[in-house]
Amino acid sequence: MIVETLDHINIRTSDLAGTVRFFVDVLEMGHQPPPGMTDESRGSWLLDREQRAVIHVGTPDAAYPSDADYPFVTGPSQGALHHVAFRCTGFDALRARIDRLGYRFSESFFESIGLRQLFVEEGNGILLELNFFE
Repeated sequence: MIVETLDHINIRTSDLAGTVRFFVDVLEMGHQPPPGMTDESRGSWLLDREQRAVIHVGTPDAAYPSDADYPFVTGPSQGALHHVAFRCTGFDALRARIDRLGYRFSESFFESIGLRQLFVEEGNGILLELNFFE
């Protein structure tokens, strides 16, 4: 597996509008509803100058594909880093390696955008989302 780039970070917060406003105001980022949503009441994607969604922001109760295997638990602050995502190559080899090393993982597939994902939690409790675009 070769990590190609950091794909995005995900922040879950009870102050969605304030978090979005910070990144828009301070970093001049654009924003839009996540795919499948028509508004930003439960989530927003913050865009860099190339219109890439580099920060995904959601409410604590927003549904994510990893929630069944890695339930989100709010921390003592208003916001929490939910996961770090990497764009990767070599899905089958990495899946086999994670399994061989004995780490618990889950996977998902979004056929409409050709995205396969692996979710694995590292030893300090940080959830990694590994994205493979076909």
